[in-house]
Amino acid sequence: MVDGELEGFVRSVYKDMLPIRAVGPDNGGEGELEKCEYLEGVVRSLGFKKCERYDASDPRARGGLRPNLVARFYGDKPRTLWVVGHMDVVPPGDPSLWHHEPFEASFVGERVYGRGSEDDGQGILLGLCAAKRLAEGELDSDVDLGVVFVSDEETGSVYGVRHLLSLGGVFGGDDWVLVPDAGNSDGSLLEVAEKGVLWFRVQLLGVQTHGSTPERGVNAQRLGSKLMLLIDDYLHGKYDARDDLFEPPISTFEPTKREPNVPNVNTVPGSDTFYFDCRILPNYTTGQVLGDVERLVEDFCGRNGVRCGVEVVSREDPSPPTDPNSEFAKRFAETLRRVRGTSVKPKGIGGGTVAKYFRAKGIPTVVWMTCDETAHQPDEYAKIPNIVSDTEVVLGLMGATKVGV
Repeated sequence: MVDGELEGFVRSVYKDMLPIRAVGPDNGGEGELEKCEYLEGVVRSLGFKKCERYDASDPRARGGLRPNLVARFYGDKPRTLWVVGHMDVVPPGDPSLWHHEPFEASFVGERVYGRGSEDDGQGILLGLCAAKRLAEGELDSDVDLGVVFVSDEETGSVYGVRHLLSLGGVFGGDDWVLVPDAGNSDGSLLEVAEKGVLWFRVQLLGVQTHGSTPERGVNAQRLGSKLMLLIDDYLHGKYDARDDLFEPPISTFEPTKREPNVPNVNTVPGSDTFYFDCRILPNYTTGQVLGDVERLVEDFCGRNGVRCGVEVVSREDPSPPTDPNSEFAKRFAETLRRVRGTSVKPKGIGGGTVAKYFRAKGIPTVVWMTCDETAHQPDEYAKIPNIVSDTEVVLGLMGATKVGV
């Protein structure tokens, strides 16, 4: 198969897949069922030896479930390389910031624009393209190929990888896992570690009143702003370790979302609610950070005579990193040098992927793909030549050769 044929396959799948709005219920959507059913059809058409669904119950989603698709191409080798992509996508955000329709496949030169094109359509296509090359190129390898397309990656993986791993029996102890869900533009970034993640919500309750009589109320927004900055300064001051394996090499503590309070200018707000996104180096635990935040909030509210509370939105401690000198990581680095002439840089990232759950089970896992890092942005895109080129790396990693050679 020549590159042009594979590019045609990629364009065809994108054209059908990107219009499917696989937004999870936590983000206001109906879930991944329609997308999974489409991909199951593609997988079966490629000749996978085994294709199974492992659905998790979720009454909020279409069909009352969150699907997870697992397929194995060969099935007779002692080890399987699993390519794991996720089917759910984030909402498009402000439509005025897009120059292309978010839920259409817009092809401009070598790029395809659309929500989910990179995150994680590129990962899904990489697994499918590797299978297509194996089938139509009359190739054999010393490692089996498996693909896993999961739900719920964007909002905690409870109905996705975590559900799948809890069932047991799908993945072997000698298997390898590739998660194409982060990377850089020259493919040199080999992600072997991830920070811990803590998202929390703080609500402060004051007393609402007219803007002309502030003495009759308690301005929750003013106090909330002071508390937010207090938390920000404290966390950055205490948790200041550096680890050059990671980019950035520090823990990050970012105030992000703020909920609306009053709709008009001339009312003093009686409540203030804000959120933090914390990405924490393995030197620390999420429990340490959360404990400090809870003490700060309790002390601040006691001193100011207001009610407030802390609620955890998401919390995941880091799993053990993949050893850059492990058999899998070294073979990946050697393959990339041989196939593409690229030297890899083993790194840790602050973003979270499903890799952490495989690592926690002791399964060697790396995160890698070649991309321009447009995930979650307006005009998200993937470059089709990157997918074709990455496919050759995956085949090289598997030791794929022509039958009879």
